[in-house]
Amino acid sequence: MRIGIWCAYGRTLMPTEGIGVFTHAVARGLASLPDVGDVQLLVHAGDEPAVAATVAAGRGRIHVATLHRQGWLDRWRWKALRRRHRRLCDRLAADPGAARLTARRDAVERAIDRLFARQRIVEPAGLPPRDVWLLPHVAVERPLAAPTVVVVHDMVPLHHAGVVKAADRESFRRRSQRMVSRAALVGTMSCTIRDADVVGLLGCPPEKVRVVPAATPDDLGAPADRDRLLAAVPAAARPFLLYPAALRTYKNHARLIAALDLVRRGGHPEMQLIFTGFGPLPADLARLAADLGRAAAVHAIGSVDRPLLAALYRAAAATVVPSLYEQGSFPVLEAIRCGCPAAASDIPALREAFAPLAGTVPLFDPLSPAAIAATVIGVLADREGTWRRQAEAVAALPPRSWADVAADWLAVLREAVGRHA
Repeated sequence: MRIGIWCAYGRTLMPTEGIGVFTHAVARGLASLPDVGDVQLLVHAGDEPAVAATVAAGRGRIHVATLHRQGWLDRWRWKALRRRHRRLCDRLAADPGAARLTARRDAVERAIDRLFARQRIVEPAGLPPRDVWLLPHVAVERPLAAPTVVVVHDMVPLHHAGVVKAADRESFRRRSQRMVSRAALVGTMSCTIRDADVVGLLGCPPEKVRVVPAATPDDLGAPADRDRLLAAVPAAARPFLLYPAALRTYKNHARLIAALDLVRRGGHPEMQLIFTGFGPLPADLARLAADLGRAAAVHAIGSVDRPLLAALYRAAAATVVPSLYEQGSFPVLEAIRCGCPAAASDIPALREAFAPLAGTVPLFDPLSPAAIAATVIGVLADREGTWRRQAEAVAALPPRSWADVAADWLAVLREAVGRHA
């Protein structure tokens, strides 16, 4: 089987980001399976260096195709069509039975399909067409001839403001519904996301959804040495809490900053807070830290490579994940594997994800800084014991590698080909 993986999402599919970590791990796993002929990663032209390590890991079985930028006229047309689509989707949300509006929206969507079908793809010479495409994100505005399996990680833009522009919300919902509708199958990693988002919000028939649990990411590699860590992150010389997550509102950084103030006043006056993720600390979070008198203790260090992240895990007092909505959490499992205790939000998907760890990962109310702080202080009071219990629980899990994950996805891809035929 010849598999294509759509990676033309820019920053979202970088190997340092959550969805990117998943995508690159699956690509390497698929390339290791004997029943897979080859794997082709489709990236934006110019992003080839970002996937070079994954291509090298494929030992000749992973190739790169490039999606080239549209011309200025097509970009202008796309923006005009998107504006029209937003307006129509908003009007239809208020009046779902308006047949005339539905017909106009559908015509705009067909025009967008035709526009993106003209976007040039350059593939390696001599490779036959793909048998199936794995789409790790819902943002693919292009019809594909081969069957597709779309992965829905979550529909957080429909749950929380600020992830997409308010004017884009209904248009995003509709575009996601289209992706799910025209896919042969839909995959997700969480029963919670299947029920609440894929079926509940997008209206996908349950029989079309396949749940494929992930494995713990295996690409951290050897941790960076302490000299490199301290040169890159001077704050790591003091005790710190780590939260590796994009700086988005639903990730709940604000309440973690408020909790840091309580932790410092609760017996840990030197405690720092380190965030990773693209960009500097947003202005609202910087103001909050300043208002609490903790501006010097909150550090947004930007995106870091995987060895440096491993070193941060090893040096952290604890990893804390206070997110308001997730399908799961790679950082919790990565932290435990690196010798760092972890605590996380008491939300449905994380309760599902960490149920096999027999209560060793403390869960807290993410809406309460006091609850976050109390949990963190409890972890710090027995840091080594907390980590040891978590590590023992992780070690007791049935072994699951990314080759196992890839084999499960291959079964879904095969089923998709059969359904498409």
